[in-house]
Amino acid sequence: MREITMRAEEHVVIKNIYYMMTYAFKALRFKQYARLETEDFETIDDLLAAILTIGISTQRKRGFERMYRPEHERMHGIRGRIDMADTARLRMAGSNEVSCVYDELSADTYKNRILKTTARLLIDRPGVRKPRRRDLKRCLISMQDMRFVDVRRLDWARLRFERNNASYQLLMNVCRMVLDRQLLTETGGNRKLVEYTSQRALSDLYEKFVLEYYREYSAHTHRMTVKAKKIDRKIESGDSAFLPELLTDVTLHLGDRTLIIDTKCYGQILQTNYKKKIYRPKHINQIQSYVLHEAFDSDDKVSGMLLYALTDEDAEHDESWNELGHDFSVRTLNLGRDFRDISAELNNIVERWLA
Repeated sequence: MREITMRAEEHVVIKNIYYMMTYAFKALRFKQYARLETEDFETIDDLLAAILTIGISTQRKRGFERMYRPEHERMHGIRGRIDMADTARLRMAGSNEVSCVYDELSADTYKNRILKTTARLLIDRPGVRKPRRRDLKRCLISMQDMRFVDVRRLDWARLRFERNNASYQLLMNVCRMVLDRQLLTETGGNRKLVEYTSQRALSDLYEKFVLEYYREYSAHTHRMTVKAKKIDRKIESGDSAFLPELLTDVTLHLGDRTLIIDTKCYGQILQTNYKKKIYRPKHINQIQSYVLHEAFDSDDKVSGMLLYALTDEDAEHDESWNELGHDFSVRTLNLGRDFRDISAELNNIVERWLA
């Protein structure tokens, strides 16, 4: 699994990761990041360091996220509420101090700790250029009140994004890509789990990129509806609580045509079954289930596509067939090409399947 994962990542032109991120995270289109489009990056780490440097500097000027944290302090006076049990112990010891518990507004939040830890790790990465390392060191000076986190115990599910901290969403995704790569170089025992996490980070970016690309495409054409849709299972009887939800990556609708796209950015496209190369049944069954459920009570012509990010493990694929009255396709998107070619391929899918 490790070879597949790393090759998938290395096959992507580094600049294309930046372009994918500009679609997936609109924050990268702010003027602060504009200069990155004209820079050349030799390594992924250098690109991520550049984004993080600008992001931390911008966040510092805007104000780091702050949260109230409980503080416990013994003092002459009262602040917050009194810890009666601890105060009684102080009296028995002959002290006139009062034990107080109060809330203190602090920038030492989980997100800021992740930012600081990531910046510190990037400073030591050989793929980050020296000027960028100096910029990261300057960033750390403004984060002295924040602690580091243990990379091996990160809980990404703890992160919550709201309107007042939405600017952190891009930064946390950059941190995740950096820290997952760090674990790949350090972890020995549970390597498969770590590699799966690293796969998911790139896969999530690819999925979000395709969705947001088509949303912008639709905004320019004013014709097509684009969404990550939850398809109704049309359960008529029985308990459906144990059934998985049908959540599409991308659903495109134009006129009387619907195209459901399931993005895949890891693993091999083909597998061997009795000495015969076939598409992965799990993936085929998944897209067929989406299409058949979506078309059940619809008059639209519903089609399905598996859109794989091409790696050097596989050749390019562009295969189509009709099954049970629906058109299906397996297609690859070569992320190793110039981004203008990638854009043209995505546009061609709309013209070919929804025209």
